[in-house]
Amino acid sequence: MTAPFTPPPTSGRPMQRARGGARAAVSGRRLTGLRQSGSGKVLMPATHGGPSQAVFINTAGGVTGGDRFDWTLEAADGAHLVGTTQAAERLYRASGDTGRIQTTLSVGAGARLDWLPLETILFDGSATARRIDVSLEGDADFMALETIVLGRAAMGEHLNTLSFTDDWRIRRDGKLVQAEALRLTGDLASLRNGPATLEGIGAFATFLHSGPLAMDRLDAAREALPSTVTAAASAWNGQLVCRLHAADLHPLRQGIRAFLERYRGDPLPRVWYM
Repeated sequence: MTAPFTPPPTSGRPMQRARGGARAAVSGRRLTGLRQSGSGKVLMPATHGGPSQAVFINTAGGVTGGDRFDWTLEAADGAHLVGTTQAAERLYRASGDTGRIQTTLSVGAGARLDWLPLETILFDGSATARRIDVSLEGDADFMALETIVLGRAAMGEHLNTLSFTDDWRIRRDGKLVQAEALRLTGDLASLRNGPATLEGIGAFATFLHSGPLAMDRLDAAREALPSTVTAAASAWNGQLVCRLHAADLHPLRQGIRAFLERYRGDPLPRVWYM
């Protein structure tokens, strides 16, 4: 049993909170909606014939207790849209409240959306709840990757306690087809010492492909998985899922990048090469 997570005491003074959101909608090759608020921004770089891209930016530099961010992407009418982030998301030490990140993704019939943000880095004492809601219509094609980093080992950082929840809900034509639920709470050191939990793992990732041809690509996914990290793939009910993990971020990120290039057949957004 892990100990309950208790945020560090506050000084009693009101804390400044970050609020932000951004939305981008694409129909075919045409941008049909763009909204930004607070500390949330979105850029639509020129792609010169490739899929449309949306790059989300958290100008607050990270997420801490009480912050709230909402990201929305919509692809319709044959669009191929790739969403990513300008930098890794950093979840900093909380001072009492829980930070919240809501991502809402919608893909219309005949469209494709690839959600490929850079990694999320957890810091000691952080408290964050993240949720990803995906709505697919008809033969919509959807790919997603999320990478979690348990502190920056190269910087000598160690995680003792934190609270992180990550919930995915993916629906096709209103029917739930995939759910993911991750809970990391309390004494993380104990979790990292358990052979059935996080023993030896410093970073891990989940890749999902949901679409009419996803299950047919299981062999291709297994062939594309990197040999430099621990990885496996499976497929069922129209979904293909890959799990990858490594002792630290560097080999995992290199392996993920090679996997995505090979499996998708397209270059990644430029932020992935910086």
